Amino acid sequence: MIPRRAATVGRDIPLYLIAHIVQREVRVRGEELERVIVRKTQSHFYNVSVRTKPVNRELTARRAAARREVPSKEKEAGEMA
Repeated sequence: MIPRRAATVGRDIPLYLIAHIVQREVRVRGEELERVIVRKTQSHFYNVSVRTKPVNRELTARRAAARREVPSKEKEAGEMA
């Protein structure tokens, strides 16, 4: 059984930065998001707990290839013109 990674806890985070904190944790660790817990502390400040889980490396290559195959909206607009 794979040991669980400890959650990263940010304390007294302003409301407008919660999404940025979650995004940063996922990018830094390069893993999938497992859970996010947000608890209000005072006024517009929150404690944010982020836990990620390891990604199966075989699936990572497939996901990257699938992202490259999806046409972007800009390309579609250029083809229609």
